Amino acid sequence: MKTLLSPMVGAAMASFMLSAHADFIDDSHADVTLLNRYLNQQGRDVVNSNAKAHSIRDWGQGFEFNFKSGYTDGPVGFGLDLQAFYGLKLDSGGDLGDKDHQGRYPGSMFPLDDGKSADQFGVLSPTFKMRFAQDELRVGTLYGNNPVLANTDGRLYQQTNTGVQLVSKDLTDFTFTAGDILKTKIRNETGDQGMITAGGTKESDRFLYGGADYKGLPDTTVSLWYSNLEDYYQQFFLGAKRHDALPVGAIDTDVRLYRSLGVGENASGDKDYSAAGLYGDGTSKGRINQSTVSLLESYSLDGHTVGLGIQKNSGDSDFPYLDSGLNSGASNQGPGSGADTPALTNMQLNKFQHAGERTWLAQYKYDFGKLGLNGLTFATSYAHGDDIRTTQGTTSEWERNITLAYQVPTGTLKGLGVTWRNAHASPDITGATVQDENRLYVSYIVPLW
Repeated sequence: MKTLLSPMVGAAMASFMLSAHADFIDDSHADVTLLNRYLNQQGRDVVNSNAKAHSIRDWGQGFEFNFKSGYTDGPVGFGLDLQAFYGLKLDSGGDLGDKDHQGRYPGSMFPLDDGKSADQFGVLSPTFKMRFAQDELRVGTLYGNNPVLANTDGRLYQQTNTGVQLVSKDLTDFTFTAGDILKTKIRNETGDQGMITAGGTKESDRFLYGGADYKGLPDTTVSLWYSNLEDYYQQFFLGAKRHDALPVGAIDTDVRLYRSLGVGENASGDKDYSAAGLYGDGTSKGRINQSTVSLLESYSLDGHTVGLGIQKNSGDSDFPYLDSGLNSGASNQGPGSGADTPALTNMQLNKFQHAGERTWLAQYKYDFGKLGLNGLTFATSYAHGDDIRTTQGTTSEWERNITLAYQVPTGTLKGLGVTWRNAHASPDITGATVQDENRLYVSYIVPLW
């Protein structure tokens, strides 16, 4: 696939130029999004350590141009999506080269320039697309999440991937997806990077994924997916989501089952491809062999939603997920970019993905539209994980998140959104940091046509 990617892009471009049609423009859409994002993270304490807890303060302004074309006419249609992003640093601080004389470090909102946050950065992301019947092929920059892949959007620039994806809806009630990712672009870098999972130090250059979603059952979606990060792991996913309307309110059910096993160099025991977890000293050290089962039940009534969930990780390994191999900043000195996981317990600060961990989850959401304040929402969640396996014995962690958001629904300022997120994480894991974090996001979408 790696050798085919460039010819495929060239063929798509040539076909597009030869078959261009007014629908390409007539069905197109373009807008500019202004993003102003502020992040303040204070490290209170490092558990069982005399190390100094760091603080991070990042503030940036982003300008994001998005163009989405229609398709050329004919049985096979061609199109182009293009995103151009420019980020400007308003505030950041610290120097990675001065670790002994500061409590503040550069964060993960901007690329690093000689150990300091860069003043500005830009990214150009094209995606060529082809449509046939109910099938769509995309080549280039890929966005979006699925049950085996999560891209973080918690900084100024969102994480993206580079590769090929095919989505087919030809069969009634089914959506089939297949993809091949060759590189990932993390939230504070302008170039593509190789891929790892937590614990590894050698980069992989291929992540395969595919799945089927079936909606033929009343109010139910059943999903079966598979992924393979070359030389690290293969992951099987079976899940179901169901909505049940009751005489009073409604119940939503979310069930997720993951089974992860080492492949390639990880399965062979190569320490450079080992995964995070708690292992013995034998030949199996670092080999992925893990299961995760989770359930979330949510009850909704008159704008209120209350959810209760549980997740259990079994085996020696942490829950494996796709991450970048690049060192991303002071808050993470080893490989890894702070990528999100597709698991139920992916919180604002922590992921609750440790070996053996059992997590209880509680959520509450309210839509103020029920009071006439359309566009205003509130959400809070609490997760408590225990039975975490460490060399010192079992331990625990907890985290609380709060989100208050307002999106102007109509009028002159339609497209303006403001979000405040607050989180507190308190782990008992040796070496982990007790943290408080505040994020303020302001965005404004300006339609061009």
